[in-house]
Amino acid sequence: MTLIAAVCWGIMSPIAKVLSSAGISLMSVMAFRALFVVVAVGPYIYFTKGSGVFRPDRDMLCFYLLSGILSVVFSGGGFLMSLKYLSVPEALILHYTFPLVTLLGSLYITHEKPTFLQVVSGFLIIAGVYLGMVGGEKTFSGLSVPGLMWGGLAIIGISGQALVARRVCKGQETDQLVLLFFAHLLGGIVLALGKSIIVGWEDILNFTSPLFGLMVFQAFCGSLLAYGLFYTALKYLPAATVSLLCTLEIVVAVGLTSLLLKQPPSIQEIIGCTVIIIAIVCATVRTSGPEDQNM
Repeated sequence: MTLIAAVCWGIMSPIAKVLSSAGISLMSVMAFRALFVVVAVGPYIYFTKGSGVFRPDRDMLCFYLLSGILSVVFSGGGFLMSLKYLSVPEALILHYTFPLVTLLGSLYITHEKPTFLQVVSGFLIIAGVYLGMVGGEKTFSGLSVPGLMWGGLAIIGISGQALVARRVCKGQETDQLVLLFFAHLLGGIVLALGKSIIVGWEDILNFTSPLFGLMVFQAFCGSLLAYGLFYTALKYLPAATVSLLCTLEIVVAVGLTSLLLKQPPSIQEIIGCTVIIIAIVCATVRTSGPEDQNM
């Protein structure tokens, strides 16, 4: 489930670049993705689970709101906005320092100790991204400060949502569809209000039928499918493991970018992606011990 979610998120980066170059705010894209999930999932929940699920208690409502802010506003919105100021490789380099943040947070928030190989995997991912994206002529010179700030917000979001969702999901029966619905509903409202106040909605005049089709495709893959699988995976795997597996997105994004530009990936990109794949394999190795037995 996590690997499929990573593939879906890998598709987002090239599409986001296309939408941004067409004059569409990526905050509008994220707001549309939230609306798409709400409209797609809401009726299904109502007819299969009844109207009671739409009246959560106060604690669960706070959890849903926090999940929505972390996933829709911080993670999704922050990452997409970083793509406006940074190249796809630069945005991914910054974004995928988040597994190490999640590894550290696991010790204090979910109280799950990462394995030694998972720690090695986290550093291998950074090394792989550096080798593939920064080596040679690609450097950090002239890196956009707004891009760094948006990217940092995305790191807080993706690590925070993994840790918070894992802590709640492993401790009680949590319906992932209901979590998906409320996170996008509440997070989407916050995002839409923020965009209305800060930049407005003039960019919607740039919509065309092909671009709208891309947005629907991205919403289905990047939000409905990816986040649904992501939240479900957190019931069965620690947040650190899920975060490490999600780095497959880098390999997918590099491959798709090369395909869209009709240029084969460079040797350094191939080497970097190979290191990342090795890191993902390391993250999946199970060790026998008390933690493993508890899982």
